[in-house]
Amino acid sequence: MHPNQDNVVSFHPDRSLDNLPPQNIEAEVAILGGIMLDPEAITRVSDRLIAQAFYISAHSYIYQAATTLHALFQPTDLLSVTAWLADHNLLNRIGGRNKLATLVDRTVSAVNIDALADLVMEKYRRRQLIKVGNEIVQLGYETQTELPLVLGQAEAKVFTVTQNQSDERSLVFSAQDMGIELFQKLEMGNMAGDKVGWYDLENIIGGIYPSSLVVVAAESHMGKTHFMISYAYEIMTKLGLPVLYVTPEMDKNQLNARMLARITGVDASMIQTNTQCYWEQIAQGIGQMVELPWKVYEHSSPTTAMIASAVRRAITEFGGSIGAVFIDYLQQIPLESGGNMAFEVGKITRQIRDIAKSHKIPVFLGCQINRGNQTTANKRPNRHLLRNSGEIFEVCDQLIMLYRDAVYTKDPSDAFGNSKRERTIELIVEKNRLYGKLGTATMLCDLSTSKFLNLAR
Repeated sequence: MHPNQDNVVSFHPDRSLDNLPPQNIEAEVAILGGIMLDPEAITRVSDRLIAQAFYISAHSYIYQAATTLHALFQPTDLLSVTAWLADHNLLNRIGGRNKLATLVDRTVSAVNIDALADLVMEKYRRRQLIKVGNEIVQLGYETQTELPLVLGQAEAKVFTVTQNQSDERSLVFSAQDMGIELFQKLEMGNMAGDKVGWYDLENIIGGIYPSSLVVVAAESHMGKTHFMISYAYEIMTKLGLPVLYVTPEMDKNQLNARMLARITGVDASMIQTNTQCYWEQIAQGIGQMVELPWKVYEHSSPTTAMIASAVRRAITEFGGSIGAVFIDYLQQIPLESGGNMAFEVGKITRQIRDIAKSHKIPVFLGCQINRGNQTTANKRPNRHLLRNSGEIFEVCDQLIMLYRDAVYTKDPSDAFGNSKRERTIELIVEKNRLYGKLGTATMLCDLSTSKFLNLAR
């Protein structure tokens, strides 16, 4: 019989003692003994080892006592740990004072405590994988649930174990730790958003931030798809970061024709209709496009679960990181039920925000707006025109609304649409939780090539 059978965390009711889940009791003993022997040992493992990783529940309680004392700037020696466990009515549960004394007696030093902590975490993640495997088996038997939903849930469970390892540590931080981290980030310039060189816009929004949901809102034909394609291109070429583009509305070949237009400067319509006339530029552009870190997820009515799955696959295929996700656009994502439309749209927006937060990536979400501004003298959009739900405004981190005066007032002296006024687009920042500033940035745009340029200063 296992010497600590009463304290072993159970993971499967049918498991026999001859087939224990992955664990290393000796490493757990050495870690706890080292912490109580060496006053500095806890600092070497507290940021990589969590209490749940211990296979023996008594060990988990002891480690919890040590990390709590350390957070309170108190020693983690044998007497202090004993007193903490006694004060919290846990001393008898872990085996009493003799158990703690035995841990110390069996430990020579804490010299290898870092490697031992990694070993214990590895065993813990293997147990988590076994646990998830059992849960996926149960999902397979839930025949009343639609298969795409089951597959999405299964994929999310595995991804949690394989990718989100950093979220396993405690999310409660001391003022001292946070102050040091903030100072280091500010000193290295890591608090600023990533910039692609659109200086008027970046002066307002501060750049591109991880974990952010940026809603790009406009009426039809105002240029939001062109804006997102151009922004995606800048992120890939200026920052060297991968991009995933989710396109429920547009066929991937049409989308890629616009990306090719952005690369080559050839009108997208000419690329599709007069290919031979521009074949040299197109061939060179295709050669450049295939080298871009660019992926497209095409589906006519993707659910948020399907989008989340596509994001996870892209992250894995890009080697564990991604620069941004563009979703074009919100109203093309099907509602889950026939209930209140405003509530459902708000729910979808929150789910997309969760994708940004959980993967720590910026997500740009296209959004149609109502045409209520067309009857006013100033036809510029505002947040009140967001279609179906004001909750979109509440959920997003930034709201950028697009306006082109040329859509409403054609200049009769400019028959070919080449004037500066004809090509001007306003980027109206209506919300900016990330950087705090509001305002309007003005750029030049060529919608035939999805190209956005700074105004000359």
